[in-house]
Amino acid sequence: MWYENDGKNMDVVLSTKIILNRNIKGFPFPPKMSDSDRENVLGMVRQAAGSMDLNFVRTDELDDAAKADLYNQFFSGYAFLNSDAKTGYLISKTEGLGVVINNTDHISIVSMVPGTDVATAYKRADELAVKFEQSMDIAYSDKFGFLTSQIKSVGTGMQLIMTLALPGIEKTEGAVNVLARRVEKYDWQLIPMTHQDGIRESGIYILTNVATLGVTEQEIIDKAQKVQDDIIKLEKSCRKNICTKKKGIVEDQYYRAYATLSYCRRIETAEALTLINWLRLGQDYVDTSEANLDWKKINKLTQKVRRNYSDSAGKGSRPKDKSMARAALIRDIMKGGQAS
Repeated sequence: MWYENDGKNMDVVLSTKIILNRNIKGFPFPPKMSDSDRENVLGMVRQAAGSMDLNFVRTDELDDAAKADLYNQFFSGYAFLNSDAKTGYLISKTEGLGVVINNTDHISIVSMVPGTDVATAYKRADELAVKFEQSMDIAYSDKFGFLTSQIKSVGTGMQLIMTLALPGIEKTEGAVNVLARRVEKYDWQLIPMTHQDGIRESGIYILTNVATLGVTEQEIIDKAQKVQDDIIKLEKSCRKNICTKKKGIVEDQYYRAYATLSYCRRIETAEALTLINWLRLGQDYVDTSEANLDWKKINKLTQKVRRNYSDSAGKGSRPKDKSMARAALIRDIMKGGQAS
């Protein structure tokens, strides 16, 4: 998976995602499209992508294994993958790069990288966007920019989303509110991450741009880099402060979390995320010499627990079946296995 690769500042920034939304002139936006319109858009996008080295797949023709792979790579949600609507994907050979067809917009180019490499994520997405713009009649206004189904994306059509792990800030009284107000000054928004079953993910937040109209893509990227630098400095400062003042408590919680995750036989998502939060908080600041753990393993553990197709798909399975499967997955990662 793309998020298992090395990336800069992954102890704080789990991933960076760029979404560029484009629509074809003459068609309604997907929420108002007929089946025939959807079929036409699928065909036009597929034809335009013929020279882009992308593999086309229809969502309604995917088996569960293929759906699970797309879901676990963060390309889209469970509901979209299992909808009866006529939708599709273009998948690149480059990990973390693809195109979602007929979701909220006709074309949503998704580029994801581990860590803070905003420039690379944008460059990959923009190169695809330019190719589509050159080969198709894209809906564009000289006054407003790219036209999209959601007003928040009109202009650049760009969403920049960073997934942040902020246990230090979250455990420092008042720090989350201070940070939220600070990023608002840059026209950004800090949102607590919620798991697909409604559970708030311990220590995980989404940072995303608000303004897309009247700004350029480069201005969004420049602000993103400033904001993320501020957040990384603040988070590391909070972690160091907590682990210095409460070293004994953090070290105890770290090893309790390590032991539970290494040997659990059943575990729910909320508990697993809370325990991983303690690992992330203490990894660089307490004595971890007795733990066979590094940042790569912690990051993999975080992403696998957060994103598992079977958690959403298994409506017919009993809760204990999911908790047992989740525990087995976690144990395998903790032992250094190749859990998928």
